[in-house]
Amino acid sequence: MTRRTVLVTTDLLDKQSIKRLSRHANVIIATRLAENELQVLLPSTDCLLVFAWPAFLTEERLARMKRLRFIQSILAGVNHIPFGLIDGNVIVCSNAGAYSDEVAEHAWGLLLAAAKSIVEQHLQIKEGRGVLVRHGDAARGITVLTGKALGILGYGGIGVSVARVARAFGMNVNAFSRKQSRSGGIRVFSGGKGLTQVLGKSDAVVLALPLNRLTRGIINKETLVEMKSNAILVNIGRGELVEERALFEHLKANPTFRFATDVWWYRNGKESLETTFPFTALPNFIGTLHVSGPSAVVGRRPVVLAVENTLRFLRGLQPKNIVKRSDYVN
Repeated sequence: MTRRTVLVTTDLLDKQSIKRLSRHANVIIATRLAENELQVLLPSTDCLLVFAWPAFLTEERLARMKRLRFIQSILAGVNHIPFGLIDGNVIVCSNAGAYSDEVAEHAWGLLLAAAKSIVEQHLQIKEGRGVLVRHGDAARGITVLTGKALGILGYGGIGVSVARVARAFGMNVNAFSRKQSRSGGIRVFSGGKGLTQVLGKSDAVVLALPLNRLTRGIINKETLVEMKSNAILVNIGRGELVEERALFEHLKANPTFRFATDVWWYRNGKESLETTFPFTALPNFIGTLHVSGPSAVVGRRPVVLAVENTLRFLRGLQPKNIVKRSDYVN
């Protein structure tokens, strides 16, 4: 049997991971190839192991990759993969679950910062505007989470990790996912009515959905109105889950509504801190530098799991986290 070829388009793989893959396939690191060598290799490539989608894999080059049968993303999300250009027989796998605990921790950092007005209080002290509060005024602008309702949109690995912490806080948790279920005392809603119920019940909402054609803009003018006027919205999914204009106008009109995000909208094909509207001028907005996912990469878990899933495919086993193509293409 001809050994298959795995083309790795990132330098994140360590020597041990490459060694493991090499027992079952020819492993080629794209960054070590000259342009002419890459051109020759592509038609014989069976598997791709990618981080962000590489610019060199253009439509013309993908058309020449007749042997391609498997793509594994090291990222949990796969919205960077051009499904419309890839043959329907190619299996595409996400890396769902590889970042769950790290991203969930960051979601809680954002949620607590928003609930306790930590950033605004720090700025008041730094700028000389701070005044120690009296007991009677201490609750102003502060949300006590114990006993409150948390909504989680997207009940995969990250959502489950977020919920586990919420239970420790004594919060009531409702989640929104494709399928209704009840897990560990957490009720999971689905469909349009389910989304409305979760948003309406919640004092805080964490967005942990993948970005695809079904979830893009799921938080918009209409769904924001369903939320409580003093709710907290945290986004650790993708920027485009939220409509930018609708969010800005909602934050301005509802000063007690708070939004905290680690993810940003795309500009010119890549995520950017540049926004159309001046969010940072609003006191009810908090942003961080998309550090939640990268913090997991430092621990190597995403690379290890992506390699393990690629090995499953190479051994003839059913790989995990196979992506539903219809979520990304019509």
